[in-house]
Amino acid sequence: MLSTHPYPAGELTEMRCAAIEYAAHGWLICPGARVPHSGADASDGRSLSGEADLVCRAGPLSEDEVFEAWTDRPWPILLRPGAVGVLDLGPGDGRTEAVLRDAGCLGPILVRPGPRWHLIVDHASDRRARAGRPPRSVREGCLLLPPSRVPSWISRWRISPDDTGWSLPDHAHARAALNTGTRRD
Repeated sequence: MLSTHPYPAGELTEMRCAAIEYAAHGWLICPGARVPHSGADASDGRSLSGEADLVCRAGPLSEDEVFEAWTDRPWPILLRPGAVGVLDLGPGDGRTEAVLRDAGCLGPILVRPGPRWHLIVDHASDRRARAGRPPRSVREGCLLLPPSRVPSWISRWRISPDDTGWSLPDHAHARAALNTGTRRD
């Protein structure tokens, strides 16, 4: 008998397992939903693909809530910076990765369209988070995590959390390594 469920079982299982794993390691994740966006530019001036934004459907979820949220639908997985931080590495390259590796600051690196690289760090001093207004959408600073499948917004791991044993570098040390590594003497 053919399944009448609108989503393939393998996709649901993969999304749910990934979301649970992120939550189990203290990452603030929430299910995302596409919404129309009136502006074409991000708040920092970078253009994002498409005319829609991905927003959090709820606040960050616990492991149990994650299991329930991703049981019937493969929502895009959004990371809200807070317990973990994010450093925008710009258009990444092997040199950036080597600088971080040599400094002992290599952590998970997410590649977004553009391509833009983002280093997941232990904690970042984010002005929005300190001001009591954490980001709630991709345009505000949330990241779309793999294996989310959203047309034209594919993210992938350059270095996965499993590759680093879920170890995250310290924000200040990673920032210092990048600043030192990019100086041309």
